[in-house]
Amino acid sequence: TLTNNYQGQAWPLMDANMTCTADEAFKAALTQNGKTGPYIMAVSPWQYKDLNNGIASDSWVAYSDTLFAQRLHTIANNQFSPDIIEVLTWNDFCESHYLRDLPSMTNTSATDYVTYSNGMQNYVEGMNHAPWRVMAKYYLNWWKNGQAPAITMDQVVYWYRVHPKAAACYGGSSSKIKNQNYPIDAVFAWALVKDNATISISVGANEYWEFEANSSGPALSMVPFPEDLGSSGTTPQVSINRNNKVVQYSQGSMPITASCSWSNFNAHVELCGEGINKGPSAS
Repeated sequence: TLTNNYQGQAWPLMDANMTCTADEAFKAALTQNGKTGPYIMAVSPWQYKDLNNGIASDSWVAYSDTLFAQRLHTIANNQFSPDIIEVLTWNDFCESHYLRDLPSMTNTSATDYVTYSNGMQNYVEGMNHAPWRVMAKYYLNWWKNGQAPAITMDQVVYWYRVHPKAAACYGGSSSKIKNQNYPIDAVFAWALVKDNATISISVGANEYWEFEANSSGPALSMVPFPEDLGSSGTTPQVSINRNNKVVQYSQGSMPITASCSWSNFNAHVELCGEGINKGPSAS
């Protein structure tokens, strides 16, 4: 039996990334009160749920745009060092912070088949999170080993919501989502490259926005949604370019559309480059 001290605040209460203030205060209070045992820190990539049941606490979104990258970097960089990290979570579909592969939507005999309830399938199905494991693996190896891992592949993890926050949705609690103004309407990209590279991102009319990345560590950037998403929406395009050549390319599998059938503040995550596969069978 492990006696531990767990602080479960993994999501900010405002429209900004979390600092380690709550962790520092909690750990200091434990010390002052003579509590022993390892300190467990909670880290999570996202938070959104909409059970459409009229209960305010069941329809909300936390500011999560760059939460995972920022919080993991804070830990890896020793700005705050817990004894144990608990990643929330592997399979909590209700609150949109799952990291496992998406389960089969049609094969009811599959070992990972999931029956959704309360309409949550409307904001989970098709919303892949698996590539976030690339980010988690990098930072957690850094934290465990005390130094940043060598970068041996070219990868860009990018994520986005599939509707602007002001989209008129026909289902779900679209007018009652707590904190719905917090998220930024943008595609976010986290680059990890083995040599100097230019990352290019196009989102509709916002074409060829670029940022630089190199082997010294991750680079983070964003491209806003265009004002006009068109009648059928637009899908982001990401490329890794080196020596005037495209070395990796990816086009998002989910479009960003101006209207929707169900309120959805979940994130869809993709990978440009080598590593975790994009689909439900990601390894």
